[in-house]
Amino acid sequence: METKELEITYRGHPLHIEFFIRPGRRETILYLHGLGCSKEDFLGATSTVDLQAYALVALDFPGCGNSSYHENMALGIDDLVEITNIFVSRLPLGDLVLVGHSMGGLVALLYIEKYGRPVKGFISVEGNVASEDCFISREVTKYTLAEFKGAGFRNLRQKLSQLKNRGYQKYADTLERYSSPQAIFDYSPSLVDYSDNGNLIQRFTQLEIPKIFIYGSKNRGLSYIPHLREKGCEVVEVSNSDHFPFHDNPRDYYGVISDFLEKR
Repeated sequence: METKELEITYRGHPLHIEFFIRPGRRETILYLHGLGCSKEDFLGATSTVDLQAYALVALDFPGCGNSSYHENMALGIDDLVEITNIFVSRLPLGDLVLVGHSMGGLVALLYIEKYGRPVKGFISVEGNVASEDCFISREVTKYTLAEFKGAGFRNLRQKLSQLKNRGYQKYADTLERYSSPQAIFDYSPSLVDYSDNGNLIQRFTQLEIPKIFIYGSKNRGLSYIPHLREKGCEVVEVSNSDHFPFHDNPRDYYGVISDFLEKR
């Protein structure tokens, strides 16, 4: 596995996109991360024995991880879809399986709808499909940009770091080390709007490719889980996990992913 850089131009501005790639002889698994997260959330896949045959790729969205962000661009979810398409088109990735976590699950869904011919499977890891999924982004939208860049972002990090959960503590650390407060602020309104008004559950269930929805056991109360099952979607719970199963219970999480890939 190696970390690389891709320089793209988007809306007239240069963007530096950092990603990692681990070659493999089977399809490419492309990971799209959540709000303020990074490609590092998928590093565990590189040491998972059952995924050794697959090529693995994960990128940092602008303003997240080590990717740059231009503060006068005000990017939203639709922009991340377009940036994902540029990224995919610039690399020889072949057939794809998308893994999208939280916000990245929404980006993946929209990407599949618009550009999905090379996508052979979709793994949504608590990807946004309903209003109740906006437990962080909705709070962000209550601030002005100046307020969030100041006390709002600091308070969010502190609140997350105090939770007794490995995943949220790792998230707080990622926010502190890597994330642009403005990028998080800019992504949040469209994330909330899509979740509130985008009819995402129906759009997810209607995708005509193999798909699975993965959630942490502490979130089994999500109201739409029964509906997903009723519509014939595969839905799997990862035990002893919250919103970040790749940190909370990586063994079972990657086991669910490898099982899904093998039985498609």
